Formats: sequence, structure tokens, C-alpha cells
Amino acid sequence: MHSSAIFLIEFGAIILGLGLLGRLAGRLQFSPIPLYLLAGLAFGEGGLLPLGASEEFVAIGAEIGVVLLLLMLGLEYTASDLVSNLKTQYPAGLVDMLLNAVPGAILALLLGWGPVAAVALAGVTWISSSGVIAKVLGDLGRTATARRR
Repeated sequence: MHSSAIFLIEFGAIILGLGLLGRLAGRLQFSPIPLYLLAGLAFGEGGLLPLGASEEFVAIGAEIGVVLLLLMLGLEYTASDLVSNLKTQYPAGLVDMLLNAVPGAILALLLGWGPVAAVALAGVTWISSSGVIAKVLGDLGRTATARRR
């Protein structure tokens, strides 16, 4: 079979599977993110069925998806919401930083990457984990903007 046909079949199966997992999560009334993560483990490197033809495309799509997720989160809040939340919620932000950014920085330093790379990895682990948490909270309707709808 032609490689582009294999790619389309594989990618279509991925989208169908994620759609079914999302539907299942909706029926069970919880966020689909944990199911998506389990799917990634099942089909990733060393999983049950590693991706072949679509692996590079999925990797690029994932990078774009993270950027769009963060953009979407930014679009949900007004500047006044942000300022008022910063004044009242900064302790939660500090805890988030300690639990997510600091381990990333420590890991980079343990790997001998240097201070600039440590700050970069801290930022990556902090923002990506915060983005996932924000998406889960939005899915569950536990954010101020979700409650206003």
C-alpha cells in the first residue's frame, strides 16, 4: 500500500480513537485528558502499537495544539479578570511553581544543562502542566468563565 494511504489510515484511526475516548469521558462526566494520555502511552514509543507513518505529523500537531491551548486559555479572561485573580490567587500560583517549575529546573541542573537551560525547562514544565490543569478545570466547569456561561 502507498505510504500516504497508510498515513491517512493511521491518522484517521488516531482521530477516531480520540473521538471515542472523548465521548466516553463525556458520558462518564470527566475530562478526556487522562484518557488521551493513556492513549499516548499505548501508542507511543514502547507502547502496544507504536505509530509509524504519522508519528512526525502527530508530533508537529501536538506542538501546535499546545500553543493553541494556551491561546484559548488567554482568550477566556479579560485583563480585569487577570488582575483580580492575580491579587487573590497568587499563593496557588506559587505552589504551582514549586510543584511544576522547580522540579524541571532541578532536573536540568542534574543533567548538567546549565542555568539557561534549567530556566527554559522550568518554564516548559510549569506552563505545560498549568495548561493541562486549566483545561481539565474548564472541562469540569470549575473556572469562573465556565460558571458564567
